[in-house]
Amino acid sequence: MGTPLHIALRYLFAKKSHNVINIISIISAAGIAIGSMALILILSVYNGFDNSIKKIYEGYKADFVISPTKGKTFTVTPDNITQITETKGIETASPVLEETVFIKYGNRESIASIRGIGEEYISHSHITENIVEGEAKTSMGEVKYALLGQQLARTLGLRVRFLTPLEMYFPKKEGNISITNPMESLNTATFYPSAVLRMDGEDAGNILYAGIGSVQELTGSKENEYTSLEVYINKGISPAETENICSELQKIFPQCQVRGREEQNATLYRMMKAEKFAVYLILFFVIAIISVNIFSSLSMLITDKREDIQTFLSMGATKELVSRIFHLHGFLICLTGCVIGVVTGLILAIIQQQTGIISIPGNYIVTAYPISIQATDIAITLAGVSATGYFISWLPIEKIFKK
Repeated sequence: MGTPLHIALRYLFAKKSHNVINIISIISAAGIAIGSMALILILSVYNGFDNSIKKIYEGYKADFVISPTKGKTFTVTPDNITQITETKGIETASPVLEETVFIKYGNRESIASIRGIGEEYISHSHITENIVEGEAKTSMGEVKYALLGQQLARTLGLRVRFLTPLEMYFPKKEGNISITNPMESLNTATFYPSAVLRMDGEDAGNILYAGIGSVQELTGSKENEYTSLEVYINKGISPAETENICSELQKIFPQCQVRGREEQNATLYRMMKAEKFAVYLILFFVIAIISVNIFSSLSMLITDKREDIQTFLSMGATKELVSRIFHLHGFLICLTGCVIGVVTGLILAIIQQQTGIISIPGNYIVTAYPISIQATDIAITLAGVSATGYFISWLPIEKIFKK
């Protein structure tokens, strides 16, 4: 009589007495193939955008940020910096002082967040990769310079080539407020724009960077008092080593919080994970609806093969064996469509990855749809679609043998 798989394969490729059964089977396999292909392509594009966004964040986000759990600032001594840089796997550490200032540029005004940074920050944060206009410098002789985010530059109508200076104001921390002359209650400083930066996410607001010494002078901050300490690790560090570095940093600053990249952008990472999960659910739901055609195809096939079923039973085959034949038939339809869809999706994804043939309309950082193929997506697609087909293939069989 042959094995259930052998008979199921014969039924799959053999001509049926009613052509409509063949048509429905082909439609079922084609629908599952299109759904599987769409799932691979959409997830690959999503992964590509995910990686692009993370790469942009890496341009101005440190591997670790140390900040106080209480208060706005904390003390970082030169010995602390030495202790950090001598830790295995750490490349450098850069103190940051952040405050809110009032800015006047020509006849325009704005409130902005100013970040005082050192040369280590510029050389290790890859901030230069996000420069839209100008060059990364915070001073030249006695002249002070500032790097502005795009949004702040647009608000002020600023271009780097303009010679108009930025006037910045910050309330004095000591002394009485003069009602007759409020300007006496403010520290003032003059900066010239040196660069405009492309910024996204939480840092896309009104923000600018300047030399940390200049910011300390403007805000009247104490020496060695900073709002955060940004730590950069060596490339190629494993996740386990990264965890060890985090633990060492926590030991050096037990009263502070140490946040990695994902913790610094917790909202963004949660949103991305939720969106990807939503994509999975939506496309699997579509594939499940398409797979209903397998139910129709199997029901008609069982009706068409009633004589064969009676022959199998008269030859001593059990109902379980006969059920397995038709179940495998339905499952093979689903599996065939799934494999064809996944392979087609991978081929199209690789073509887009290598050639960028489909471009993104408009003026964006990424000119073509980015692609990142992940083995987990392929495995989940194959497993999910196959499981859906496996389950649906049982439904008509149970119904037939209950009669």
